[in-house]
Amino acid sequence: MKHVKPTGPFAAEAVLTHMKAAGIDVLFANGGTDFPSIIEAFARQSETGLEMPEPLVIPHEGVAVGMAHGYYLMTGKPAGVIVHVNVGLANSVMGLINARSENVPIMMFSGRTPITEHGRFGSRSSPIHWGQEMFDQAGMVREAVKWDYELRYPEQAGIVIDRAMSVAMSEPRGPVYLSLPREALAEGTEIETSHRSTVTPTTFGPADPDLIAQAADLLAKAKNPLVITQSPELASDFEPLASFIAKYALPTVEMWATRLALPSDHPMMVGRDSTQVLKEADVVVVINAAVPWISDHTAPAEGAKIIAIGPDPQHGRVPIRSFPIDIALAGGINKTIAALAAALEQRVPTSETFSERREKWAKVKATQVEAAAKRAAIGNGSPMTPAYVSACVSAIMDEKTTIVNELGIDPSVVEFKHPNSFFSTPLSGGLGFGLTAALGAQLGDRSRQVIATVGDGSYMFANPVACHQTATALKLPLLTIVFNNGIWNAVRRSTLYMYPDGSAATANTMPITALDPAPDYAAVARAHGAHAERVETGTDLPAALQRALAATKSGRQAMLEVMVSY
Repeated sequence: MKHVKPTGPFAAEAVLTHMKAAGIDVLFANGGTDFPSIIEAFARQSETGLEMPEPLVIPHEGVAVGMAHGYYLMTGKPAGVIVHVNVGLANSVMGLINARSENVPIMMFSGRTPITEHGRFGSRSSPIHWGQEMFDQAGMVREAVKWDYELRYPEQAGIVIDRAMSVAMSEPRGPVYLSLPREALAEGTEIETSHRSTVTPTTFGPADPDLIAQAADLLAKAKNPLVITQSPELASDFEPLASFIAKYALPTVEMWATRLALPSDHPMMVGRDSTQVLKEADVVVVINAAVPWISDHTAPAEGAKIIAIGPDPQHGRVPIRSFPIDIALAGGINKTIAALAAALEQRVPTSETFSERREKWAKVKATQVEAAAKRAAIGNGSPMTPAYVSACVSAIMDEKTTIVNELGIDPSVVEFKHPNSFFSTPLSGGLGFGLTAALGAQLGDRSRQVIATVGDGSYMFANPVACHQTATALKLPLLTIVFNNGIWNAVRRSTLYMYPDGSAATANTMPITALDPAPDYAAVARAHGAHAERVETGTDLPAALQRALAATKSGRQAMLEVMVSY
């Protein structure tokens, strides 16, 4: 006997209301034939009065997941992403890999092709429902998420959503995945309007006090300490790290930083590469850095002690990782830093000013600033250098500017003085991150000016048509700057590193790196109503940036294609 549709509440409504109750405010949606009950639930909302996340149509799944990533970076809150069965989930995998690499919680949902061939409301009704079925749909993402499950009965909606959120937000955080079969979503159920939320993520306090004491003993005696950060805890300011390293004159390197740990003008912020400074350090504090240095390039000095801080100092998700650790301080990053600072205060005389250390690193920093300025100044020709473009971008930034970078700017010539002013590519390196995450960050805080700085290859990977359409549809005044050098430069650099004297190094065009012929990137953005220009000469760039900002301040997205050479 064929089941009929329910006349009262149904499971999709329960799922969506529990999403909202669990703290999901926005749902990035890329629809499919598994969505009818989801769509009907939103359409009935004016009748039912049920609170649900805001559904936002995103025309490509990779864009949706990247936006959820950027939204979290800006707000500290996870977003939901819902896509079409296995094919939509396949387009989401790379973004989930990026999120897992950076411990970014994303509530990932997809439909599942109808399980039944007939006899149930929601049974298969199209040939694709046979073609899209898999033995293990979640297997596509299982290695990229912390947890996965499939909704089996409508009465599970509350506990399943709450568990998913609890796992996603537990340290170390990360994405989770829930499959939603079409028949299950269509079943009738009761809506628990008085549902008691069971979202209880695990949070970490400071690391073990005895280990903190041991680390403080090492730092108190250190002659040449060094701090290396990579992915610090999201915070509204630079504390407690900024005060801690200032007080004890601890030089700090942001090695391949994906987030800011310090303002650029902090006297102890001494660079973005640990290769040289590591060699002379006797105590190294590694703060949530999966790759604090490149083992093939450098190594700690003999006898140097390594202190690792983070929710997972061993970075257990990385299959092979042999960086030495003498003291592993597993705990909340900022809480552990604060506890370490308190312990060190008990061990260092108040009269100690570390004047010699301060003078040494002040000279190093001054030399770096001077070299960066010189490097930027000579790059304003045609084509420009990335350093020059980066300096021009730095000049237009204020306390409400956020840069989301993917193989675009040179951070060493940009002044990042404010929290949330810089996010960069995860170490997983899934291309397309920069533009998509920038869209999410701009949605997360419309009061800020978000600027996506991306290479031309990264721009193409981001599905720019979908990105610009999304910016127009959601009225996001994003500024995109495409650094067009006509090549995949990361591929080129890697080849030159391994074969500096090889045939590829001397070839007129290195194989598998050229992006010729280049399309008119500005025209892609202009087709979506953006203010868009191509800038070929450095002297024209400052004025072009001002025109672009004028457009974004009026609520319109803008895009600059800048011609660069490396």
